[in-house]
This record gives sequence, C-alpha cells and structure tokens, in this order.
Amino acid sequence: MTTDTQVGRRPVEYAPRSITALAAESVGGWTVKRYGVSALRDTPPEPVLDFARLAVRRSLPDGQPGGYGFSVVHEDEDGCYVVVGWWSPNRLILHTRTWLAGWDDLTAPAPAPGDATACVWELVAIGHERDAWVRNVLAPAEPDFAAYLAATVAGRY
Repeated sequence: MTTDTQVGRRPVEYAPRSITALAAESVGGWTVKRYGVSALRDTPPEPVLDFARLAVRRSLPDGQPGGYGFSVVHEDEDGCYVVVGWWSPNRLILHTRTWLAGWDDLTAPAPAPGDATACVWELVAIGHERDAWVRNVLAPAEPDFAAYLAATVAGRY
C-alpha cells in the first residue's frame, strides 16, 4: 500500500470480522476509547496498536482542552487503517481523520486518499460510539462520562 492507493478499489468479499474493545488511553489530555478490527485474527497485535496510537497523536488538536474521542484500527491483508474521532467542545460535532499504512512501515501513517472515512466494519464501532455519546453524555441532565467510557462494542460483525 502506498499513499496514492485508491482506497475502496481492491475487491473484497464481505464476511464478519472480529471487533475488539481495547482499554481506553489518555493522550495529551484526551481520553481515547480504542477498538481493533481484524481480517486476520481476533485482536490486532501490538505493532498495529502502536500504529493506531501514532495516528491518534497526529490527529488530536493541539492547544485545545482535552476531551473524549475514539480510534478504530483495522488490519487487513494489504495493510492497516485507523479512524480517529473526537468530539468538539460543544459535544455535538464529531471530527475524524483516517490514516493508512502498508505492512512494510507501520511507523508512517498517511492520510487516507480520496476522502475515505471508514469501511462497513469500522462503522460498527463508530455507530456504537455515536449512540453511547448521545445516551450517556448528551441526553442526561448531567453527562456521565464514566458510563460513556464503559460502553463498548465487541464481537463479529
């Protein structure tokens, strides 16, 4: 995979993939929920998770008070993808960046070309995050961030 890869051009047959909820991490004042998606095994290995951490650090805005976000790292035969999402200070807008890297260099995330955002497997976690955010942060009279952090999704989708 190179940075000029046309995401979404490679033929892929749909089959359920493993989605794993990983422990949340603190990054520069942000609390980031984490997910792993894999076409190859149950849970992505540490080098793939490190690639996701690097993408998160490159995505979250500097000079803004920390808040909450999430990452979805997805390993596939051709390389790795990471969607990083974070909630704006008004808590209503989700900002995202999507990154990719080939297996030859997981230390060099490149922005996804062609305005690519997420695939059907990554959208499982993203959809869950939207619903958990509304249910635990926006809808209650007082936000329950602990409940938001505890709400995760995992399984085969």
